[in-house]
Amino acid sequence: MLEKIKDPRTKTWSIILLSLLVVIGVVGYLVEGKREISLPPVLRITVDSDSKREHLEVPLVRYQRSQSYGDAATVDFVGAVHLGERSYYEDLNRRLKVYDVVLYELVSDGEHLPVQNGESTDSILGTVQRAMCNLLGLAFQLDVINYRAKNFVHADLSPEELRDAMQARGETLPQLLMKLIKLSMDPELQRTLEAKGYKDASLEGINPLLILLRGPTPQERLVLRRFMAQGLVGSDTVLKALEGERGFSLITDRNAEVMAVLNKETAAGRRSLAIFYGVGHLPDLHERLVKQGYRITQIEWMNAWNM
Repeated sequence: MLEKIKDPRTKTWSIILLSLLVVIGVVGYLVEGKREISLPPVLRITVDSDSKREHLEVPLVRYQRSQSYGDAATVDFVGAVHLGERSYYEDLNRRLKVYDVVLYELVSDGEHLPVQNGESTDSILGTVQRAMCNLLGLAFQLDVINYRAKNFVHADLSPEELRDAMQARGETLPQLLMKLIKLSMDPELQRTLEAKGYKDASLEGINPLLILLRGPTPQERLVLRRFMAQGLVGSDTVLKALEGERGFSLITDRNAEVMAVLNKETAAGRRSLAIFYGVGHLPDLHERLVKQGYRITQIEWMNAWNM
């Protein structure tokens, strides 16, 4: 064996084979490093293999832009659902501290911010959301997230700007309600939602009147959570239908504002940024980020609901 290795011809072949292995390894590493990571779903439901409990999970999607664009910025889309476990929001408060800036979603003037665990003066929408929190046994995002953190930067429309955007698109409230009613009767949409588990049969045994009178039992609350979670998983289908080809002010115009603020912050030298927005904004934001040279480098899933 030693004599064969000493043979010059054998030695030459050994070097060639070793070189090939190195080249294959390097090329494989480069190809693997450049492999595109697909856009994840806006939400998913998983089952813990040990406890068999279900969880509604929200994505944290990391985007990186190369140095060739001049800034090599990292942007994390930190997905949000407006009702969730208190532990989910407390985890978000810890995570959001590490960024240079957090571009946050809130239709407001950016001055009047929610106060953690403080007294609230709710709108009709806020009242409904809190009623849902009580029904499902969840916390409300505006009550737990620290919107007064020093690195938080408002990146949303004001109520007046949103109203103007809706008027420009002809999106009056009656028109939107009619569109939603038509969508609710669309057989194709119904099939899509049912395929994702959103079925009336899931609520079998639930008495709405009784729940309103005495509140839900732990088992009823679990059934309601599962039903609502399935609806949220299928909500991207409804949003796509509402957007159509012309866009939808609640998504399209607000995402345009996010990108304007993002570009302003990266131009000012910020390199570690988070976009803290509702998960329904992700597909449209993804397209905008890709057009500006960003690509997905990592996906992490956060537990928002236990079921």
